[in-house]
Amino acid sequence: MAEEVATFPFEVMVEGQTHPWAEDTISVADIRVLGNLPADAPVIEQDLRDGTERTLADDEVLRPGKLKEGHKLTKKRVNFRKG
Repeated sequence: MAEEVATFPFEVMVEGQTHPWAEDTISVADIRVLGNLPADAPVIEQDLRDGTERTLADDEVLRPGKLKEGHKLTKKRVNFRKG
């Protein structure tokens, strides 16, 4: 019997590295864990399409980029980084 491979329908980029994500939402706390960011550092959302940035509130919940099966993320390019 073939081994099942877990698929992740979402992708989150933190500090320039992509991470697979299974949920349709992600919290700022989750972003910190994925990127190994310090708990006291602000998290900045960078829109890589238009170059804008904003500091996220600790209680914000966001929607990660959705992947088409077998493809890299192209529609929503957002990077999260520490401030």
